[in-house]
Amino acid sequence: MTGYGQQTALFAPRLAGMGHDVVVSAYYGLQGAALHWGGLEVWPGGEDPHGNDIVGPYARRHLDDDGLIVTLLDLWVMMKTVGMRQHRVAAWIPVDHDPVPPQTVMALAHHEAQPIAMSRFGERMLQDAGFDPVYVPHGIDTHVYQPQDRAAVRAALGIPESAFLVGMVAANKGTAPPRKAFPQALMAFAEFRRTHPDALLYLHTELLGGPTHIGMDLLHYMRQIGLPESAVRTVDQDAYAMGLPPQYLAAAYSAMDVLLSPSYCEGFGIPIVEAQACGTPVIVNGFSSMPELCGAGWQCEGERAWNELMQAWFQQPDVGSIVACLEQAYSAAGDPDMGRRAREFALSYDADRVAADYWKPALEQVGG
Repeated sequence: MTGYGQQTALFAPRLAGMGHDVVVSAYYGLQGAALHWGGLEVWPGGEDPHGNDIVGPYARRHLDDDGLIVTLLDLWVMMKTVGMRQHRVAAWIPVDHDPVPPQTVMALAHHEAQPIAMSRFGERMLQDAGFDPVYVPHGIDTHVYQPQDRAAVRAALGIPESAFLVGMVAANKGTAPPRKAFPQALMAFAEFRRTHPDALLYLHTELLGGPTHIGMDLLHYMRQIGLPESAVRTVDQDAYAMGLPPQYLAAAYSAMDVLLSPSYCEGFGIPIVEAQACGTPVIVNGFSSMPELCGAGWQCEGERAWNELMQAWFQQPDVGSIVACLEQAYSAAGDPDMGRRAREFALSYDADRVAADYWKPALEQVGG
């Protein structure tokens, strides 16, 4: 399930439980006919990959004149939406560049949408761009993502109890550059392991860049940088493609000594919070939303880089700085205080708390 799908699954039922009449428009993953899920009606996607052709008709069918459309995606992909402007729009949007990319500014103006920032970074960038955003962070189910018995989950995953386990949970998409910073992260781990032969890397991702080659061939890259196969564990690729339950991922986080997540940019960064909910500290890039999500862990440094596609800045993480963070994580491995701080921090993003403390007042403010 995608990050957007996770958030929809968490919050659509909770908003309905607050008394709102909620219908979900699934522009991806459902075709042909509507279905009922968790007491909610879910409408299928159309011909357009981002729902431009169906959101307007669905809104006219379901909403009265005062109804509200809440979007959860990069709004600029919906500039050709038919009929959406006839309704009020609140856009729960990722902002992961500095400044807000011009296409996002244009889309918000086009739809006359109320922006909902999913990070404090995004809130600041939207304010700098002249908007008055509402803040609602992403959330997680902290009953699923919680610390598990380390020895048991390591045995189940085939990880030696004595290993220092570094994990990456990241979608392998994009090559110019790979936004999740696979080249820098893997190179840093390879360098770190030269002096720490007990270190293992667990990759929870698609290894070959997907059937349409939209990402990196990670196996080839690891051979090029001299990272031996014996130092790497990977998620079962068939199971990953078919979809693994969140309980599996919670076990993987609990087996790690640290999550390595130094992306070029993040609109939010759900794995960063999930890992901490399982008592695992994190290494993040010191840019966009990531610093505010690092309750227990370390921030690597980097160099601002221009993203021509988005006409804004993101940050390339520095390999040497990642290595230094891995050294600090190695020294702190097994520190129970670090695990407690990680868990306590992540509880502030529990989905029930986010619904009550942020979604309820946000919808009151926008008039939903």
